[in-house]
Amino acid sequence: MKKILFSIIFTLLAFAGFSQQYVMTSQGYTINGQIKKGTGYATLRTYLPDGNEKLDSTVLDEKGKFIFRGYATEIMPALLTINGKKEYRLYLEPSLNMIMEVDKKKETPKFKNAKETLRWYSIITPQGTEDYNVYLARLENWVVNNPEDIFTCDIIASYLSYYWSFDDMDRHLNTLKGKATTGYFYKHLTKRNIALENIAEGKKAPEISLPDVNNKRISLSSFVRSNQYTLIDFWASWSASYMSGLEEEKTVYEKYKNKGFGIYAVSLDNNKTLWKNIIKDNKINWTNVCDFNMWETKPVKDYMIKSLPDNVLVDNQGKIIARNVRTEQLDNLLFSLLENKAYLISGSIEGIKEGIVKLTLLEKDGKKEVFETRINNGVFVFAGSVERVCMAMLDLPVKDGSISFFMGNDNINISGKRSDLDNISVKGSASQDKFSSIANSCNREKNPMQCLSNYVLEHPNSIYAPFILSNYLFPYLSKTDMLEAFNSLHSEATEMFQYHLLKEQLTETELKTSEHKSGKIKDFILEDIDKKPVSLYSYLKKSRYTLVYFWASWDNNSRTRNLDYLRLYKDKNKLNLNFMAVSLDDSEYSWQQAVKTDGINKWANVSDLKRWSSSVVKLYGIKSIPSNILVDEEGNILGKDLNVSEILNIISQ
Repeated sequence: MKKILFSIIFTLLAFAGFSQQYVMTSQGYTINGQIKKGTGYATLRTYLPDGNEKLDSTVLDEKGKFIFRGYATEIMPALLTINGKKEYRLYLEPSLNMIMEVDKKKETPKFKNAKETLRWYSIITPQGTEDYNVYLARLENWVVNNPEDIFTCDIIASYLSYYWSFDDMDRHLNTLKGKATTGYFYKHLTKRNIALENIAEGKKAPEISLPDVNNKRISLSSFVRSNQYTLIDFWASWSASYMSGLEEEKTVYEKYKNKGFGIYAVSLDNNKTLWKNIIKDNKINWTNVCDFNMWETKPVKDYMIKSLPDNVLVDNQGKIIARNVRTEQLDNLLFSLLENKAYLISGSIEGIKEGIVKLTLLEKDGKKEVFETRINNGVFVFAGSVERVCMAMLDLPVKDGSISFFMGNDNINISGKRSDLDNISVKGSASQDKFSSIANSCNREKNPMQCLSNYVLEHPNSIYAPFILSNYLFPYLSKTDMLEAFNSLHSEATEMFQYHLLKEQLTETELKTSEHKSGKIKDFILEDIDKKPVSLYSYLKKSRYTLVYFWASWDNNSRTRNLDYLRLYKDKNKLNLNFMAVSLDDSEYSWQQAVKTDGINKWANVSDLKRWSSSVVKLYGIKSIPSNILVDEEGNILGKDLNVSEILNIISQ
């Protein structure tokens, strides 16, 4: 009986094993391939329906043969790669027994027993001598007419997505149904389109901040405000496609650079010397930035750059106007945006019956253009054009009737009353509105002059920087600080009338004044660990001497210096010495932990958590840490970057 029972169990197990083998085989696939005269390896990347990927690899034998086996419950796309270079799209199917033969001299392999793969190549292989644009148009037409096909999303992802805007992609994805909406590429295109919406036309371009050829960090947001339109140009010296069209792009740039057009070129190079030499040798005279991380640089990911060249055209507010614009299209687009533009100034001043109104345009290199017109019953008009944004001075035929404002080729309306000239309204000038926003923002700060100083330090290429220095900060800053700020100005800032005026002012000052050996430290306000604002000048009053100390939790030398200063702090009352520690951290947690661990929590610990982008770091020109400035209670600088012995020598005198 036991023998009979054992035999039955064995039979059942054998049958179960046979059934499992049959099911697995019915869902299996085999790819038998051969590369003529091939050596090396092959990889097979399978794009799974759940959105994940599976990677297999094998070595080619001495005859160039290879084999892949696996399981497919449904038709799935895959990518076969030979030696990491040559790629072929395959479509895996249940019960597939594919035979393929690759000839390196031919674009498409020979296939047997590969129904879906052959159908794929019949669609995507160029027909006859059709050019690339006709080819793409044919594929797009196929997609429109096959909204349920399993190939549809693959074709969109592989060939069409790089040329479609967000609206194009969104429209096509919404027409798909059935099998087209269940695979790998549909899932990824849907995610991609959500990201693409953030860089669609009409959206604000993501911020970029990278170093230029002089290692000076240039932000996109500050650059675009200096132009009417900016091309964010993604390129690389190794991109043959970009370099072949460089001369045409230079022609367009020269044509429009004085009419409000600029180029902010983001390079994907990884060799700094080569990059700089290419720029110099080819006379690429626009703004060039790079961090040498190639495809891993953040702007490439933010702007979803997949190939070079690529570009984005934005206006002076950073709003995206167009994407992936070819040079010929760019020329036509800039012509429509910038050519034949004019300004129109319409005035209506109640209480002024007649007289002469004078308009003075303060232009590049200290040049002035003066225009006059009559005012009748308070109404006057000026019309013309300017090459770039400039400062305008309007003189009404009454006492104290001078009005100044920034203007470009705008439709400007000036209105008010003779009895209330302080409240004359200027509307319609985008550049004036921007400057008013900067001024009003600083007026709301506790230290408006510090705020304006910070703006100049952070935006040395801004058209407003020389005006702020000349009209607001000249009597506030020391000569050394003024010269430092002036020398930092570049790009569009140096083309403003106020830059020329400031240059003359500084020359005059240099002849009439002498520099103080020490000078006074500039005031600032930063938040402490408890997020309470601390003013440097107010804090100085607490002790005869204060050491303003720059450090960071991530800097080992700073952490050692903390211990040295802590010994001095123990004799705080005896030495009459206080400490204000300005942290260059960007992590609030790391900063707080270091303050606690090092036992310096009784000092004034302040930070804006911006690391080297901190306004105070720029204000003092701090280049390395740890660093310090010793001052007295009046803010007079007694020494910089002192060691402990030097500090003790000064305060013991």
